Amino acid sequence: MKLAKYLSIAIFVVLSTCIVRAQASRITWSFDEGPDDALKATLAKSGDDLAGSWRLVPGVKGHALEFDGYTTELSRAAKQVPALGNAFTVSAWVALDYYPWNWIPLVDQGEFQQVGFSLAIDAFGHVGFGASVDGAWKQVVSEQTLSLKKWVHVTGTFRSDSGLTILIDGKESGHLNVTGNFWQANDTTLIIGRVRQPQNTFPAWISRPVELSYYSLDGYLDEVTLQSGAATAEEDRQQIAAASAPQGEVIPTAVLPSGPAGPGSFGANYASLKFEPAWDHLRRIGPDTDVVVRFEKSPMRLVFWQGTNYIPAWVTDNGKWYTDEFMETWAKGCPGAGDCEPMSDKQSRYSHVSVLSSTDARAIIHWRYALSEARNYEGANADPRTGWFEWGDEYWTVYPDGVAVRKQVLRSHRLDATHEWQESIIIHGPGQRPEDNIEPDALTLENMSGETATYHWELKTDHTFTLPKGPAKIDKPSNANIQIVRLKSPQNPFQIVWPRGVSFDSYNFEPSYSTFEWWNHWPVAQLVSSGRLTVTSDRASHSSLSHIYWDPYEKTADSMTKLLLCGLINRDGAEANLLPLAKSWLSPPDAKLAEAGSATVTYDPAQRAFVVAWPSDAAHASMALKIDATVEKPLVNPAIVIEGWNMPAKVRVSIDGKLSTAPVRFGIEHHLDGDNAVVYVQLTATRPVEIKVESQTR
Repeated sequence: MKLAKYLSIAIFVVLSTCIVRAQASRITWSFDEGPDDALKATLAKSGDDLAGSWRLVPGVKGHALEFDGYTTELSRAAKQVPALGNAFTVSAWVALDYYPWNWIPLVDQGEFQQVGFSLAIDAFGHVGFGASVDGAWKQVVSEQTLSLKKWVHVTGTFRSDSGLTILIDGKESGHLNVTGNFWQANDTTLIIGRVRQPQNTFPAWISRPVELSYYSLDGYLDEVTLQSGAATAEEDRQQIAAASAPQGEVIPTAVLPSGPAGPGSFGANYASLKFEPAWDHLRRIGPDTDVVVRFEKSPMRLVFWQGTNYIPAWVTDNGKWYTDEFMETWAKGCPGAGDCEPMSDKQSRYSHVSVLSSTDARAIIHWRYALSEARNYEGANADPRTGWFEWGDEYWTVYPDGVAVRKQVLRSHRLDATHEWQESIIIHGPGQRPEDNIEPDALTLENMSGETATYHWELKTDHTFTLPKGPAKIDKPSNANIQIVRLKSPQNPFQIVWPRGVSFDSYNFEPSYSTFEWWNHWPVAQLVSSGRLTVTSDRASHSSLSHIYWDPYEKTADSMTKLLLCGLINRDGAEANLLPLAKSWLSPPDAKLAEAGSATVTYDPAQRAFVVAWPSDAAHASMALKIDATVEKPLVNPAIVIEGWNMPAKVRVSIDGKLSTAPVRFGIEHHLDGDNAVVYVQLTATRPVEIKVESQTR
C-alpha cells in the first residue's frame, strides 16, 4: 500500500512537472487581469514589471494595453523567460496610433544584436524579425507596412532548418532562409513595447548632430505570445480567426485643439485644451493654462496652447494652423550648438502665457519664454556675471477685426549675436500632409507702392525624398514689407513689418517627402530633438516657408524690440487688400483734440492705437478726436486709448456729430496706477473724421 502510494505521488510529481514545463514554454500577455489599478500588481505576480504611463483600452479580447509613445514599458526578468530552443514563435496584436520614431520592439530579448531575438516595427511601419543564429545576427524585414489605427496580427517564427519568417494577418510578408542554432540571451531582461537604450530618432537623411531619446510604442498591444515551436501560416490564421478582432479603425485621429467650434464673443479666454488621452496624461500642467482668442464674426481664432509650447498660432475658419514663430538663436551661443528657442522647451518649463486684459474693445496677451535648448533646458548666451540667459517677452494686442500687434522684446547681454525673429510656419494635424494645407503658390510679397510678386513651390506628386523645388530667392518686389501666406482656406495669414532693413529668404535646403520642407519634432512631440524630418503624415508636424528680417523698433543696452502686424484676412474681395491697413499702421493720419486743453495725442504702433493722455483733473466727461485721414494716411478700424479715464464705463460714440452707425466697442482696462478707456471703431476712411466719446451716467 505504501509503495503504491509513493508511486502514485511520484507519478503525480512527474506529470505535474511536465505540465509546468509545457505551460512554461508558452507565455501570453492578455491584459485582462483586472481594472487599471490592479493590472500592475497582477502582472507582478508573474514576474512582470509594468512601468511608465499606460491605460487599459478595448482590445481584441477583453482589454488591451495602450502605450503612450514615450514612457510605457512592460518587462520580464530573464529567469522568468522559458528556453525557446531551435524553433519558436513570437506574436502580438498591435494597433498603431503613430509609426515609431525609429525601430521599436514589440517583444525583445536581444543584446546588442549579438544574442537573442527581436520582433520590431520601423518608422515606416515595416515589421522586422531578427535572431542570433550561431552567434551572428540575422534579420528579415516585411515587404508590406502596417496600417495605422487598425488591429493587425504580427508574427515572427524561427526554425533552425529553415530560418526566419514574418507573418502579417496570417500571410507571409518576409522570409530569410538561414540554418543554424538559436543563441538565446539567457541573462537579458525581456522588454515589450519600448527601446532598451536611447536611440537615434532620425530614420531618414540627417542634417544635424544625432540626438538620442527613449521612446515607446505609440498605440495598443494585446494578446502578446512567446512560445516554443514555430507556428505555421495556417495555425496563425486559425489563431486570428478565433480572436474575432474588431474591424476598422479602433483609434480615433487626434485633432489639434482650438476650443469650441464656431464664432464666439470676442476676447481672450483661459482654456484647458485636450489633444488625446495618452499625450494629455503625460503633461504636468494644470487646467486653464491655455489661452484662446475668439472673434464674434468668424470662427477663426488665435491659440496659445501648451502642445505648441504656447507658441501662438492663428487658426482659420476651416482649421488651418499658422504661426510666425518666435525669437531664436543657435551655434556658439546655444549650449551644445543646438537650437535655443521655445520650440525646444518640450515641457514648457519656461514658456507660459497670461491674459493682461480682455475687454470688448481688445485683448492683450503676454507670452514669456526662455531661449533654451532641448536636452538639458540650458539657456542661450548666459551672462557669466549674473547667470541670466536670454528671455523673450511678447505682448499681443488683438482687436476684433482679427488683426494683432506683436511686440517682441528680447532681453540679452548679447544683442550682437545672430537671432531670428520671425519664421513662416504652417502646423499640420495628425494625418495631414503639407499639400493638404498650403497652396503651391505659397507666398505673396507686396511693397508700399502696391507692387506684388508671388512665389511658387513645384508640386511633388511622387513623394520622393528630395529637395523641395521652391524659390531660390525672395527679393521682389523691391522694398517689400508685406507678406501673405497662401493656405487652402478662405483666410490667409499676413505679416506687415516696418519698411526698414527688410529682407526675406525661403526654405529649400533639406530633403523632404513633401513639396515643402517637413518636420515632426514639433509640435506635441516630447523627444529630445530640435529637428526630425517627417517620413509620413501620421503625426502632428510643421512646414516652414520663409523668414522675414527687419530693423528694431527700439533698443537699449540689454533689450531689443521689434513690431509685427499680423492676423488673418479673407483671400477674396476688398478685405484682401492689405495696403490700406499697412498705411494706417505705418503712416497713420495726424490726430488732435477738437478742444484745446492739456491732453496730448500720440499714435502708438505697438498698440495700433491713438493714445490720449487724459488729465487727471479733467472736469468734462467727453473727448473729441479729429483725425485727418487721407488716401496715403488712411484710417482703418481705429482704436483710441484714453489714459487715466475716470468716468463711468458706459459711453456714447458719435462720428462727425452723429451717433455712430459703425460697430463700436468700448472697454475699461484696469491698472495699478489708474484705468484706461479703449474705444474701437470698425471704420475705414480716407477723409477727415471726428470721433467723439461721451460718458453716460445712465
